[in-house]
Order: sequence, then structure tokens, then C-alpha cells
Amino acid sequence: MTHYFLTGASAGIGAALAKRLCEHGHKVSAVARRQDRLASMAAEIPNFWATGCDVTMADQLAESVAAAETAQGGIDIAILNAGIYQPQDGSTIDPAIYANHMDVNYMGVVNALAAIVPRMIARGGGQIVVISSVAGWRGLPKSAAYGPTKAALISLAESLYFDLQPKNIRLQVICPGFVESEATAVNDFEMPGLMTADAAAQAIIDAMAKNDFLVHFPKSFTRSMAWLRFLPDKWFFRIVGKRTGYS
Repeated sequence: MTHYFLTGASAGIGAALAKRLCEHGHKVSAVARRQDRLASMAAEIPNFWATGCDVTMADQLAESVAAAETAQGGIDIAILNAGIYQPQDGSTIDPAIYANHMDVNYMGVVNALAAIVPRMIARGGGQIVVISSVAGWRGLPKSAAYGPTKAALISLAESLYFDLQPKNIRLQVICPGFVESEATAVNDFEMPGLMTADAAAQAIIDAMAKNDFLVHFPKSFTRSMAWLRFLPDKWFFRIVGKRTGYS
């Protein structure tokens, strides 16, 4: 029975992942800030252990990792999923909003890695899955606070790969497109390829069984995003601006 550790488990992709993994017979230890939702999930899902935790608090997260291993054994696979998204108008910049995105989306992953990696090394290996986004591939409208954190996660994982792969720790980056959630519900524009959280969770589970370092989905949308990465800047701004109503 595999033991999964999951951050950001109280809603969206995280909640869907917890349910599916437990249905598949695995153990899931989860953390999130909304303890009431975790308690409701624990009452309904077998092999599910959870505790309230703010991923921006490194000491608190380290204690949660230790408690999870005490409760359910060594962590085999960590899925670092916690994140926030708040659309931004770049003509009015509030540094606190940008800092909060970085604290949750980026430092939340760093804090989890600090707690989990030494334990995996001591046990001889493991697997770590970082949930990024195609929004980290190029700058997009309204994503000025969110997108840079997701780009940073991709760079972080690429850099850590050189240190962790020789220690038998398999590192993956998952880049979903648009997924139905509380975060995307605030968007007032068309979201191509919009997926349910349950479908995204299954896509992540499928990806974890493969050896690919970077996985993106749904391909119907992300292939187009991948193409945009290589466009000259003037064409990128023209095409994206036209598609999103900015030109």
C-alpha cells in the first residue's frame, strides 16, 4: 500500500486526488488550511489522514510531515499541490498580493521539500510530484502574480533533478491547463479545454506511473500553449492579445 502525502487537499484537484487515491487502495496523508473540510473528508474516505497546516509555515509543515509518517508510515510519494490564484490588473500592483502568491505557491513547495527530501534520502528514495501550470510557460493576461510562481516551480524542479535523481528520488512536474475550481471560477474569460477536477486528478495519477519529467494536459489545449512558447515576442503578444480581448 503506497503512502501519498498531499498538500492543498481540501478542494479542487487536491480533494479529487485524495478521494481517487484512497479508492485505489492507497494511504493518503493530507494537509490544508481548512480543517473543517479535511475533517469531512476524513469521515468519508478510508485510509485518509489529515491535519490543518499552512504551507507557508516551514516549522508547521515539518511537524505535519513527521506526524503523517508516525500515523501512516514513510511517505512514498509526495504531491505538492497547494496553491492560490488571484487575477491581477497590471496597471494597479499590490506587492502584498504578489508576495502572498510566492509564499504559498513557491515557498510552500520549498518548505515541503525541506521536510520530505531528507526523509526520502534516509529511506533510499521516493517520488515527488510538483503541480505547476501551463501559466508558467509564458506570461498571460491577469496572471502577473500567479504565472511567475509556476515558472519558478518548473525551474526549481529542473535544478533539483540533478541532485535528487542520483539519490533515487524521482521528480516530476505536472502542468495542467484550466481546471474547474474555486480559483478558476473567478475568471471572466473563455477557458479552452476546461477540465473537471476529477478528470485532472486522474490525469495526474496516470502521469505518475510514467517516466516523463514534465507532463501537461489536456493536450488539445496545452499543445497550442507549447507552440506559443517558441513564437517571437511580437507574434506572441499579438496572438494572445487577440484571443483574450487585449488587442
